[in-house]
Amino acid sequence: MKIAFFVTGFGYGDSIRTHAIIRELLKEHSKTEIMIFCYGVSYEYFKDAFKTYKIKGYKFPDKVFGFKLFRFLLKNLFLPLYWSNFSSDIYYALKEFNPDLIVNDFELLGPLMAKKIGKKCVSIFAFDPEKYKEYPNKSLILNLQSKFINHIYNLSDKVVIASYKTKTEGKFNYVKPIIRMQPEEISSESHLMRKLGFKKKPVIVMLGGSNYGNSLAKALFKLRENFGEEFLFFGSKISLPKSHFKFKENFLEYLKISKGVITLAGNLTMSECMVFRKPMLVFPIKNHVEQLLNVYILKDYLEFGDINNIELSLNLFFKNLDKIRRNIEKEGIYGFGAVEVVEVVEETLREN
Repeated sequence: MKIAFFVTGFGYGDSIRTHAIIRELLKEHSKTEIMIFCYGVSYEYFKDAFKTYKIKGYKFPDKVFGFKLFRFLLKNLFLPLYWSNFSSDIYYALKEFNPDLIVNDFELLGPLMAKKIGKKCVSIFAFDPEKYKEYPNKSLILNLQSKFINHIYNLSDKVVIASYKTKTEGKFNYVKPIIRMQPEEISSESHLMRKLGFKKKPVIVMLGGSNYGNSLAKALFKLRENFGEEFLFFGSKISLPKSHFKFKENFLEYLKISKGVITLAGNLTMSECMVFRKPMLVFPIKNHVEQLLNVYILKDYLEFGDINNIELSLNLFFKNLDKIRRNIEKEGIYGFGAVEVVEVVEETLREN
């Protein structure tokens, strides 16, 4: 069996989600050949582990804490030209690999190339179009992003939505959270506290792989001593002088012993917090449709952060920690989405 993956290269979440799926796929089908078409962060993440082909993909203007549509369009002005002029190179690389199926994570190129070589495509993302219909704060910029994502879905043969439920509606397959490891696969909290050298539970700040969280990180770094807590910073492209890790393979060990998590509203981190029963203080990127929808879906299990009043947000978060944790524990979310994705892949291959 041969599977080609197209993976977006902005941030770590999509790469880690894809890797979790690949691990489960190889558990069930150890002789599966994998080839990954990727760029940016995803290329750096996968290039030493799997056969990769470097492509060009979206560039996000991430210097400020908000998605700017005009700047995004300007940065990606020549991307369609690249796809039309150079997609023949991608086509021949894909044709030579001759996959049985294409699995696509938030890339328009995946389903387009699948149609070009006559193969089926399964697209994976966290944006739920049915939930977006309920979302009360729609705007033109959010609607345009929604239409773009739905265009990818429409071009795909099957769609997998990383969610908090399991159901199938036509070609839409809703699966449980897709995470790296289950809590029971990791050592006990007491062992991890000794191993990692902590006397009290730290507060994790997860900033992702982009620059969107830079201003938040700087503000939190200045405020951290006001709260008598140990803050650990993960991700971002800035450098902080203390307790800052660009990337940690064993991040889930730190998550397991944490008191709570401060983060942007990426699906991976929020899913891992739900499965590991960790309270969240969430600062969604402004005008980012997926992040705003993620917060809307999980609004009962987090504290919504105000980027204009971070100190007040922290006070409310620490005050409500126990209440948020109880709500998450009551919900009882488990993270076996990667296994369910493999089942969708197997079903799609049987239909070929």
